Amino acid sequence: MFRPLFRSLTNRQLKLTVQRNGIITSRQPLPRIQMPVQKVFIQPRWYSTPQQQQCWHCGTPTKSTSVICENPECHSIQPVQPQVNYFDLLLEGYKYYRKEHTFDVDMKAMRFKFLTLQQKAHPDSYSQSSKKEHEYAQLQSSLLNKAYGTLKDPLARARYMLELEDVEVSESDSLHEPELLMEVMELREELDEVTNEEELDQVKQTNDAKYQETVKNLSEAFKSKDLDHAKELMIQLQYWETIRRAIIEWSPSQ
Repeated sequence: MFRPLFRSLTNRQLKLTVQRNGIITSRQPLPRIQMPVQKVFIQPRWYSTPQQQQCWHCGTPTKSTSVICENPECHSIQPVQPQVNYFDLLLEGYKYYRKEHTFDVDMKAMRFKFLTLQQKAHPDSYSQSSKKEHEYAQLQSSLLNKAYGTLKDPLARARYMLELEDVEVSESDSLHEPELLMEVMELREELDEVTNEEELDQVKQTNDAKYQETVKNLSEAFKSKDLDHAKELMIQLQYWETIRRAIIEWSPSQ
């Protein structure tokens, strides 16, 4: 139902705004803005090497990503260091780990590392330790949860990698491709008209395909270090994620 209206809008474009709750709330005609054609290629800064620190308890040199002192006679919980790279924290030591991090991560290896570190840093294990050690454990546990939650989710991972390059993506950023906007709007309308589980599954399959395609394109954009295109794709993924969550929350009573 949107296409006739869309085609009649000459020299205007639709703008969709995604609010914090992820719902598409408004669309309004705006003057056409000439977008720059030139792409920016930047050497990424997600190439990293953990800095060397010293254990607060025994003075043994230890990496900034270390949760526990590497001295086997010490093994003291370490304080959280500023600007710890999540990739270094959760993927260093994995046999295919590279200092230049990629968008693609080994979920199984990362989860294993996360659970192993979380077991070592769990605050309950330090309930009888000093106040300092208990606080360090709480901070390390919180950091591990945040890092794992960020890297396991493609959307959050893409945003994090862009933030490492000082590329900001605000909630007011919207798609600039009119045809893609129409796809999003029409799929959302299909979801609003769903009356049973079978219809819901059809919408889910369509959205899942769009989601996975965008994730694949994001991987290629990061591999080619095309941060402009990666940002555009991340914005696209926000829309498919919005619909994905709406599908999860759908109930027959809606």
